[in-house]
Parts: sequence; structure tokens; C-alpha cells
Amino acid sequence: MIPPMPGVFDELRVLDLSWGIAGPMTTMLLADNGAGVTKIEPPGGDPFDGYSGARVWHRGKRRAALDLSVAEGRDAFLALAAGADVVVESFSPGTTEKLGLGFDALHAANPGLIVCSITGYGRGNPLSERPGYDGLVAARTGILFDQKGRRGTPMEFINGRPGPHPEFDGPEGMRRGADRDGPVFPRSTWPSLGATYLATLGIAAALRAREVTGEGQWVETSLLQGALAAVALNWQRVDNPDAPLYWMWPVDGRSIEGLYECADGRWVHHWTVRPSWVLSAAEGDELRPVGIDTAYRDDPDRLSMEPDGLLTGIFLHPLLAEAFGKFPSDAWVAAAEAAQMGVALVRSPAEALADPSFLADGCVVEVDDPRLGRIRHVGNVLEFEDTPGSVGGPTATPGAHTAEVLAEAAAPARRTERAGGDALTRPLEGVRVLDLGLGVAGPFAPRMLADLGAEVIKLHALHDTFWAGTHMGLGTNRGKRSISLNVKDERGREALHRLVDWADVVATNWRPGAAARLGIDYESLRERHPRLVYCNTRGYEKGPRSDLPGTDQTAAALTGIEWEDGGCDAGNPPMWSRSNMGDTGNALLAAIAITAALYHRDRTGHGQAVSTSIVNAGLLGMSYAWIHADGTPGDWAHVDAGQYGLSPRYRLYECADGWLFLAAVSDGHRAALAGVMGESDTALDDADKLAAVLEARFRERPAADWFAALDDAGVPVEVVDEQFARELFDDPAWRAHQLVSETWAAGVGRFEDPGLLVNLSATPGAISRGPCLCGQHSREILRELGYDDADVDALVAAGVVRDEPV
Repeated sequence: MIPPMPGVFDELRVLDLSWGIAGPMTTMLLADNGAGVTKIEPPGGDPFDGYSGARVWHRGKRRAALDLSVAEGRDAFLALAAGADVVVESFSPGTTEKLGLGFDALHAANPGLIVCSITGYGRGNPLSERPGYDGLVAARTGILFDQKGRRGTPMEFINGRPGPHPEFDGPEGMRRGADRDGPVFPRSTWPSLGATYLATLGIAAALRAREVTGEGQWVETSLLQGALAAVALNWQRVDNPDAPLYWMWPVDGRSIEGLYECADGRWVHHWTVRPSWVLSAAEGDELRPVGIDTAYRDDPDRLSMEPDGLLTGIFLHPLLAEAFGKFPSDAWVAAAEAAQMGVALVRSPAEALADPSFLADGCVVEVDDPRLGRIRHVGNVLEFEDTPGSVGGPTATPGAHTAEVLAEAAAPARRTERAGGDALTRPLEGVRVLDLGLGVAGPFAPRMLADLGAEVIKLHALHDTFWAGTHMGLGTNRGKRSISLNVKDERGREALHRLVDWADVVATNWRPGAAARLGIDYESLRERHPRLVYCNTRGYEKGPRSDLPGTDQTAAALTGIEWEDGGCDAGNPPMWSRSNMGDTGNALLAAIAITAALYHRDRTGHGQAVSTSIVNAGLLGMSYAWIHADGTPGDWAHVDAGQYGLSPRYRLYECADGWLFLAAVSDGHRAALAGVMGESDTALDDADKLAAVLEARFRERPAADWFAALDDAGVPVEVVDEQFARELFDDPAWRAHQLVSETWAAGVGRFEDPGLLVNLSATPGAISRGPCLCGQHSREILRELGYDDADVDALVAAGVVRDEPV
């Protein structure tokens, strides 16, 4: 084993010119894993330093004040960039070029430099100049309609259809979220969170490409692409939406979601729903320790994901609600742990951050903040066995390192001689990935690697014909080939081991011990395959919950996501957002870790094991929250009871027709708002009274009229566009920018979904093929592994291989 390094990005020099959320979170992930990050801020300080998350996102960075509006400041920055590896910026398109600090200028001064730009909507499109705040992007894209679930599912909405059983509504109380029609505002900043994942992945991919070519490049993503990442598996359009298995109910607004209030007034999330277990355990006066021997897919009473399952869930919901209401939450959690069922307590962020198991794992850390004292917040969410990173200290005071940084700018730039020079078309070209993942969190990571040029083989079990044909199965398996094996058979295990020998990366999310029983855990493979990158992600932290079934839903409950998104502090029930980035966030973190480990392997020749978890993704999603070491919550903004927004000037408003989102976040915006609405109407200090006044005014006129008046006055505002999900697929501008992918899949025919979500200038990604079905490429893959047709015929006849060519 090689000696441990401080972090996978050790020795990288990063200049952080960003503000807001996505840029600072991206550079936080780099700093946590060894990069030396210098935050460059204006002399007056970062205008977003008042965000609660700023105490977290700027940790471990140096902070220097430079005035980029004057020649002296620009010259100092150019001198720093000449010796840097990465620059991250979030200016509006064209701004850095006007300052003389655009990509072309920086690349000319430092050809190895990677520049990452995070904008609201990207360059050169009709929305490029629109203000890029999270609430505004969520409004413009309409994902605020996805929070409680679209009736019939987003897929049916996009196809202009009502979905199965349009005559049925869910029973009263089943649909969480504000009890009203219209869009719902979640606390989670899905566009910025998605952009964080995409930017960090793009930087890691560009670093890997630089090890091959020696050249830097321009990495670009946007809050628009981040929003599409949040809905990537649900926004689809296909030729044959009535194909068997394709439609699934979990993202339908009428569907059962497993959130239940218990006898003590606390809520739990039960997923996946096992009605027989719940009703059997609760049938007496005491909660009985009932067990079920069958796996979920073999449970005769499980809820089918097809249209009949929607109706069954609607019927069962009141019975399940009554059962959970009989006993306290801690009893249900204990009973579920004993039976290996998924039940998690819905906790506040403060409760999550106070969890000793999270602290022991490292997904939560304590630091000595120079202003606040000892505080707890999210830890390092990327895990590397040989290059473990760590949180490098608290957030420094603004400008604390200015003199030090200016001295470096005055000294000659430290140059790094780069090898490389080989041509590369895609950033992960030549990388071979064996995808052993299950559900969503497992296979979505290799899908993202496929978009970056990796060759991915998906291993399906023989019974995966069900999942592979669903909209989520198709979405997670875009860009791959499939082989279907019975690995319980010795002959299937032999083929599996040949696949491992073929791979550079093995990616899985199996339960503890499953890989070891097949001899393909990392400890069994590392001696034979020293260059292998091995990723096994989890549901929970490493600790007491490790053996429990972890899901997107239960992790969102445990980490505080559902509490905050539902507005529980205002007395609301919790809400599981249908654009929640638990599974997909875990997958994107895994894709980042894998790509970073490949970059490290190209530098050192050594592979390693990497990991992350759905809990890590949840904690990163609520990283705006922190607590004092004694458990006292910090001060962060909460969603109001109506789930309109965070304050009177940052929230949804219903108009005479339609909805607006207002984001008057600066003094200038507020002054402009007063000019349009009237000084007396907007000068109130009482938030409730101000909100009531604005609500009444906005209802006087249509949304389009208010938008025109406010936008003309320079007030950040957007009409909430429910139709964006439909229009995206036919908009030539978005197709030209590759935001829509059009491929083909057996059964559904033409398959369209969100396309490339991060752009690289020199080695762009590409979508090479449509989704694979179970066993679609078994024969051709086995031939490549050395089997002849007679061998394959024998394996198929013996039930070891499923061969389903299309």
C-alpha cells in the first residue's frame, strides 16, 4: 500500500472567484480533499457572507481582498492565475472577458489552467442574461411544481396526458406540503446543489484529462443544468409511454410516500413500504416484533410500481396512518431495526448534526470558528482510502490572508512541468467501468461517467427485467451495455471475474458482505488489481445503521432535508421532495470520487477504494445549517408555513393569474421594488405585515404584468413556468446546447431526457447510446471476454446468462 496522502487534490492551487452557493460549495469539496484554495473577494467583503452556509462553505480556505475593477487588482490576480491549477468563478457570462480575466486570457498565461464557470443559465442562449438565484431558476424551470409530485407523473405531464386513473385523488392528508394548489418552495437549493455536483465532477474530469494531454480547459455548468440534474430521471419523453413497466407511481403527486405521524407527534418515513409488516406489527395493543423472511421483490403483498400499485397505496394509506399513529416513533424505529425494515425518524438539521454516530463517522465535524466558537456542520462527504481528506479548519475572517496572497502575486509564478501531450477526445476516454449498482444511487454514477466518455458495462441480475424497463431504470442506464448473469452459479461468477479483470473501475452499492461472498470486495481484489478504482457506496454512515436498508427517503428524514423542505419549524408535516437529490446526490458524489481517484491513479499509478453515502448527500444538501457544540441551532432561514419562501422579498406570490417568484435580495433591489410597488407598501419592518401587503398587491394584476414592471425596474423576478418541462424537449435553443438527449431504447422507442449537464471545452462529453435493457448485450460482451457462441449458448440454456438482443 502506498503511504497515505493528505488528500486526492493535494498540491492543487485553486483560486475561488465565486459567491452565492454553488461556487463556494464546489471549492469547499476541493479544499476538504487537499487543494489549497484561496478565496478572492472584493475589498468590501463577500456580499453573501451573511448566508448561514458561508460559515461552512468557506472553511479551510485562505481569504484575500482584491479589487478586480482596477488594473492593480487584475494584475495581481493574473499573476496568481499563472501559477494556479484551477479557477472557479460565478460571474454572469461575458463579465470576466470585460475585465480581461476571461478563459482565453487566463489560458494564454497558463495553458494548464482549468477554469470552471458556474452561471445561472449558461452562455449564448435566450436566458443567459437572466438573474441566477436559486428561487428564480426553480421558478423559470418550473421544478417548484415537482416538489409534491405532478399529478400523473412528470413523464405523463410532458406527454400531455393525465396519467393512469385520472378519476382518483389521494385521500385527505396523504399529499404532504402546503394544503393549496400551485407551486411549492422547498428549503433545499436544488439548482445550486446540482450545479455543485456538476462543477466538481467537471473539474475532476478536466484534471484527469490534463494528466493525459497536459492541457487545461474551460469547464462550464449552470444552475439550469443543476435543476435538470435534480429532475433528470423524471423528465422524460418517449414514443411509447404505454410500454409495459415504463410508468411508475412514486413521483405521482397522488402516490403513497411512507411519511406517517406517530403517537408521540413525531413523524417517521417508512420506505420501501411493506404493508404486511406494518399492519401485522401494529394489530395488537403493543407493537409486536414481526419479521418478514422474503426480500422486497418477493413479497406477495408489496406495492407494485405499476398503476395498480397507485390505487393500492391510496387504499392502504389510511390503514397505515392509523397503524403508525398507535405507537411512538422510537418504538417504530426499534421494531424496524429488528426486522431489517426501512423506518427512519424525521429529524431537524439540529438533531442530525447532534447525532454522535454522524460525528464518529466524520460526515459531521466540529471546528473552532473564530467568530462563533465551537460549531458542528457537515464533514468531508468524499471518502478515499489511500488519500483521505479532512476539513482543513474553520472559515477565516474576510481578507485575513490578503498580505500573504499579494506577496505571492509579486513573486515569480511557480510553474509545473507537465507531461502528457497525448490526444484525448473525451475526458474519461479509455476508462472501463463495471457497473454492479442497484436501484438509482448505484447505476446513476456510472451513467454520469458514460456521459464523460467511459465505456460502461452494466451487470444485471436475471430478474432485473422488471427494473430495467421502468423510467428510472432506463434513465440510470443510458450510455451503457448490459450483461445479465446468475452470479450464484459458479459459471456466472467466472464471467463476473473476467469482467473485473477487464475493468478500471468497479462501482457498486451492495449491502455489507455481499461482494466479499463473491470474492470481489476490494480487499480481495487490490493485490491482483493495484490500479483498480473501487467504489462501494452506502445508505448511511459507517456505524450502527450500516447494515440497515438505506434509501433516498430514509436518509432525507435522518439528515433534516424533509424537516426543512416541509417547513416543520412552522408547524407543517415533513415533505419528501420529488426532486430530492439523495440517491442521485450520492451517485454524483460517487462519480466525483471515482473520477478524482482516476486522476490520482494517472499521477501515481495506484488505484484505491472510494465511497460516499446517501446520508452524506443529505448532509451536504442542508449544509447551510450548523449548530453550536452544545446542540443549540445556528441561525438559518426557514420556509414559512405556506411554503412560499424564506422572507417577504424572497418568495412565491400568487397573482391574478399565475405565480411569480421575487428575489429582491440587495438594497438596490429593495429600492427598485419600492419604486414599482410604492414606498409605503414595501417599507414595513414587520415581515408578516409586509408579506400580507405584497400578497394583496400581487393579486391585483396578472403575473406577466408584474414581471414586465419589476424586470424593467431591475428587480430580480420570474414567472413560475409550469410548462417548461414540456417545452424543453422541442426548444431548438436547448437542443443546440445539448440539454436534451435523444436516443433509442427497446420498448419505448425514441427516448428523450436531460442531456449533457457539464461542458468541457477541449474534451467534451457525449451521449453514445440509449439505455440498455437487461441482457441486451450479453452475447457480444461474453465474446469480448473470450467466450465463443457455443459457450454462450450453453450458459443461456443452463440459465446462467440472459441473452436478450434487440
